[in-house]
Amino acid sequence: MDALDLDPGDYGGTYKLVGGRPSLDFVNTISWPETEREHDWLSSPENARRWFAAVDLPFPRGKAVDLPALHKARLLLACVLRPLAHGEHIPANTIAELSRAVARAYQGRVIDPLSLAWHWPAPQNAADALAPILLDTAELVTAGDHERLRFCPSCDWLFEDHTRNGQRRWCDMADCGSRDKARRYYHRSKA
Repeated sequence: MDALDLDPGDYGGTYKLVGGRPSLDFVNTISWPETEREHDWLSSPENARRWFAAVDLPFPRGKAVDLPALHKARLLLACVLRPLAHGEHIPANTIAELSRAVARAYQGRVIDPLSLAWHWPAPQNAADALAPILLDTAELVTAGDHERLRFCPSCDWLFEDHTRNGQRRWCDMADCGSRDKARRYYHRSKA
């Protein structure tokens, strides 16, 4: 799994697409959430453009990037998906807010006259660009296998476990998996 070409600023880490679906990777654009190490990968317009390109979602061209709108949507999705991954209750007002956002997102889809498939017109703003991510979240919440929605015990990033046996433990074995195994080995050897 290769790191994306996102500018880390003064942060020493890398960003990888490990979630298995756009909604989870979008939430994961905050590294080490709610810790002193927290880092926002969508802190610059260029990083936002690169992230959307990496997940093959269109982004408004030639327009100012509305970072506050991206951050607000990401917070909403985190407030839904993190509790779901942790097996916790999602507050009703949070689900209601997601429902309103999803209803607005559905309004942007059109049926392509040639393929007769759903199609997203070129996004004109951040809300348009976020629509596929909101619908992916709705799909995960309403029809996804919640038993396969996991969180990394090391960094708290979210991922959907696509392994055959459903035993994936970390967001990325090369990073968090190795760090966690080394930490457990250290504690065993000290005992």
